[in-house]
Amino acid sequence: MPVGASAAGGPGLVPWAGNASGSAAGSGAAAPVAANGGGPTAAGSASGALPARIRRLTNAEFDASVKALLGVESKFGASFTPDTRQTGFTRNDAQRVDPVFMTQLDAAAKQLAQAAKDRLSQLAPCNDPNTGGEACARTFLASFVPRAYRRPAEPRELDALLAVYKIGAEGASYADGLAVVIQALLESPGFLYVTELGAAGRLTDHEIASALAYLLSGGPPDNELLMAAKAGQLQLPEVRKMHAVRLLAQPAAAAQLTRMVQEWLGIDRISDTAKDSKVYPDFEGLRPAMQKEADAFVSEVVWKRKGSVSDLFTADWTPAEDALARMYLNLQPNAQVTRNDGKVSLSGVRRRGLLGQAAFLSVYAHAHETAPVLRGVTVLRKLACFNVPAPTSLNVNIVPPVQDPQKTTRERFAIHSKDAACAACHKNIDPIGFSFEWLDGMGRERAMENNRPIDSSAQLQAGLSFDGSYADSGALSAQLAGSPELASCFARHVFRNAAARNTENEGAEAAFLKQVEAMPASERGKPGELLATFVASDLFVTRGAQ
Repeated sequence: MPVGASAAGGPGLVPWAGNASGSAAGSGAAAPVAANGGGPTAAGSASGALPARIRRLTNAEFDASVKALLGVESKFGASFTPDTRQTGFTRNDAQRVDPVFMTQLDAAAKQLAQAAKDRLSQLAPCNDPNTGGEACARTFLASFVPRAYRRPAEPRELDALLAVYKIGAEGASYADGLAVVIQALLESPGFLYVTELGAAGRLTDHEIASALAYLLSGGPPDNELLMAAKAGQLQLPEVRKMHAVRLLAQPAAAAQLTRMVQEWLGIDRISDTAKDSKVYPDFEGLRPAMQKEADAFVSEVVWKRKGSVSDLFTADWTPAEDALARMYLNLQPNAQVTRNDGKVSLSGVRRRGLLGQAAFLSVYAHAHETAPVLRGVTVLRKLACFNVPAPTSLNVNIVPPVQDPQKTTRERFAIHSKDAACAACHKNIDPIGFSFEWLDGMGRERAMENNRPIDSSAQLQAGLSFDGSYADSGALSAQLAGSPELASCFARHVFRNAAARNTENEGAEAAFLKQVEAMPASERGKPGELLATFVASDLFVTRGAQ
């Protein structure tokens, strides 16, 4: 149980948790509600408003919030239970607080509180802690708790936390008392949850400040946002837009936008991807470089260059480290790699953008071979928002094509076109997947498989604007990049990440897409512009009834 849970009278209680009795509030009394769908409202609104709710901080948001609050680096998020995901995104209202997470959180909070003791001269200076400790603690709480809860603190909350301090300092020291308070704060609902409950159907200014900051910077609101919230300015669209532009220009936004794009495509899973070392002996050595390439590339395109989604799939350059660049350029192991401003030109090869990078190609492949179905389904669902039903929903039993050392993967998978139960879906999936066959399960170029020539040609007839004949995935990617399907699908996923829920069948998503249609065509594919448009809209601050 978190420190001070029963003795403190419930620091950081949220309004709907029923805290009048002061019982075990800090212990996660809010958790059962969050575990059942993210707060008071689990269902979305068909009227176009997002639901009133609370959501738990993601693991990355926890670390960022700790650093902003304590000035102490936190890497505990990586050790916590992995974030629950909706439509691929870790930002969502389905995050749970279970016994395993609470145990991990309690251990992390204790260590972070002890680390904060070394910074008390900055966090909570006290001229005479021996005789004036309680007075100093009260002064500290008055400024520290609003920062921890990202809203003004109520007198009863301050009184409850002062009681925690007294317990921790009894028979000990001022620093010990504050360490216990800090631990209690880090485990309290007020710190762990972002509230979007609002008043009269609109978020409060402090809720807007938190929602805006966590969306664009991945951390709590800074002083400028808190001052704007205190002044009651964040109900104004132009003020929200101004702060959105300001935050998007900061380095924290680069990491946030990069995370969003990588989670959209699922390429952030490269760090957890494994391969058969007999088939891909170089994979483990190159995997860190694959992650670095994806990070640097996405950040460069969407943040530094303020590029559009199409740029992610047409770029003829890469920031890849030398060993990975040699693989892309088909160079010998010790060959020199030429760079221009740190970037390697791909103009002499067929690879382009994210679909030609090893992170995507490795994640969407099996441990010992390529996976044309995985690659095809991913392109259709994630990049075109094309409905590909799951086999289970069609009562189709999946029987993988039999291994045959005398055939290529494409030849083995041809069985799909001969099975009526499979052909209806695979006539759309497989052509896209086969176009990647010139790139193996970790992204190396190949011309032969099992001593047979690779065929990466594709004929797509799915009723999409980029239907046609393609020599390979490079040609397909070029056409896909300029398609209206990609621009629209990307906007949908940006909104689902921003809304922190799956809005696929909700009126809010449809309302946002109408806003996107009104944007200048040159801005519709730019993630920063899409997010700024959402932040400035009434949709951002309006909430449906609980």
